[in-house]
Amino acid sequence: MKSVFENNSTKKLVHQKVLDDLKTTHFEVEEITLLKMVNGLHCDVIAKDSEGYRSYAVTLEKNSKFDHLYRIFDVRGQKMVSAYQWKNVEGGER
Repeated sequence: MKSVFENNSTKKLVHQKVLDDLKTTHFEVEEITLLKMVNGLHCDVIAKDSEGYRSYAVTLEKNSKFDHLYRIFDVRGQKMVSAYQWKNVEGGER
């Protein structure tokens, strides 16, 4: 995931639409503090950068033709709304 946000990810792992969308929102990720599967093709990602913590909803697509069976299909920013998201960042609570 870190390579996706820093715009140096492998095209085999990420849909071109995601790479195009992220060109305008390039930022350096210091760490990914949480990666939680929501269901088979969706996950929440909490990343830390110089501005603080950000939450993303990530959608995967599955195809046996992909090198790793899955690739990132969509990345959308979202508010940190769930208790488990806040408990995994510094300070622990909002």
